[in-house]
Amino acid sequence: MIVYYTRYNVIDSFDIPCFMEYSFSCLEGMKNAPKDFKTATWDGSESGEWKDFNNTLSYEVDFESRVAAFRVAIVDENEEIWTEDLVLDENEHEIQLRLAREKTILSADLDSHFNVPYIFKKLIRDKIGAPDVNLPTTDEPFFIDESNCGIIVELISGKISYTLPVIYVSHVFPKAGVDKNYELDIYELARDMVGSAHVLVEKTIGTSSLLKELTDKKNAYNGGIDIFYADASFRYLRQSSLTPNQFRYKISRAVFVRMAMRNIDENNSLSAIRIRNKTRKLNDTDVENQIQILEIEDLKEKRNLDCEIIESASEEIKQLQKQNNDLENKNNDLENKVAVLKDALEKKSTPVGEKTVCFDYQEKQLYDDETKRIILQTIRKVVAEYGDEERKRRDYHILSDIINNNTESNMGEIFKKEIAEAIKRDRCDARMLKTLGFEQQTGSHDKYVLNGDDRYILTISNSPSDYRSGENLVHEAINLLFGRTK
Repeated sequence: MIVYYTRYNVIDSFDIPCFMEYSFSCLEGMKNAPKDFKTATWDGSESGEWKDFNNTLSYEVDFESRVAAFRVAIVDENEEIWTEDLVLDENEHEIQLRLAREKTILSADLDSHFNVPYIFKKLIRDKIGAPDVNLPTTDEPFFIDESNCGIIVELISGKISYTLPVIYVSHVFPKAGVDKNYELDIYELARDMVGSAHVLVEKTIGTSSLLKELTDKKNAYNGGIDIFYADASFRYLRQSSLTPNQFRYKISRAVFVRMAMRNIDENNSLSAIRIRNKTRKLNDTDVENQIQILEIEDLKEKRNLDCEIIESASEEIKQLQKQNNDLENKNNDLENKVAVLKDALEKKSTPVGEKTVCFDYQEKQLYDDETKRIILQTIRKVVAEYGDEERKRRDYHILSDIINNNTESNMGEIFKKEIAEAIKRDRCDARMLKTLGFEQQTGSHDKYVLNGDDRYILTISNSPSDYRSGENLVHEAINLLFGRTK
């Protein structure tokens, strides 16, 4: 079965001779590789093979089509054969890498001890990988800020795609007493995904606010992670039950499982190159006999890779695997939503002996914790007006206790700041107001209605005689939406 697959572009100078010499040189660092393999070299020929019990080292070079394949199959301590395949298409400047294990199973599954093979990681760290459109192929995170956030905008809108999957890590909202920028170690994640995915990281919380405007709130935020493939994208949130390392493993595993459903192009596989090379050597007297020998060799190789037999025999299984993976990701989205609700409930929970007061309401919140913020701000204003005698009474004690044991997020201040920014001139920034929930209606005046609710309307005059400055309008908007709690 295939447990790992990736493909990416390589630098122009990495041709077939470089590829072959590089592959042989990496045998020295491979775990469990026989000594004879580590001393083997390429002599410039089109094919070669070494055997050591059940371990096999082989290569095939098609000089005519400029494609080379390198394979090393090693038996581990559990008597399982791990086969590493590398294929270079010199004309396309592209390399394909695959790791397979000889085990009969009908779905792509990740071994609990799975690690990206040494040679696969070394290719990237030696800077063999070429840029993927406008992203470097590296084992380090690529930071996104105001100057290059267009990359994320184009990814979300589907205007750009990459050979490798793209993992986008958003910045965590600042929180009192919490010192963290991300939900996982971004540097470890980039090393985990070396040659398997690009790891893009939001540099500051300000970048998140800008992307919220540019993508119509479709971007991941507050620690959320988006994974973009050429044909789909999925979002992940860290559940409170997962440690940062467990969350990192979940993200990397999601990419590995989905990519393991792919395979090396059939025409560029080692067996296909071997058949082409040997066919060219046939003469008229032994054509039929040689063809039979080649067919037998091909069958032997396919028999040793059960997963390839299954995948080539049934495209339907591969489609079902993809559908299952998509359903798992959709289920993950639902779990994320449940986790968010669960975390919200946990925040409301209090130690034994104390009580939680819950209120029912139907008003849609404009931002997180809006209702809670309004209640706390109102209580603070009421309590501040109590006289000395009133502060000795039970109602003051209850209200003070509520104030002292509850805090609200800073989302209200962020929302207020965004409104002020949108109305910073004499006329509103319609695009920015739209991201905040306002829709423009044009008539004798420019009207901006919040979430279709005509209780909340901002009006800007089109005539000089009814002129009001942006500063006054900001005051009016904040007074309308925040009232006494501003």
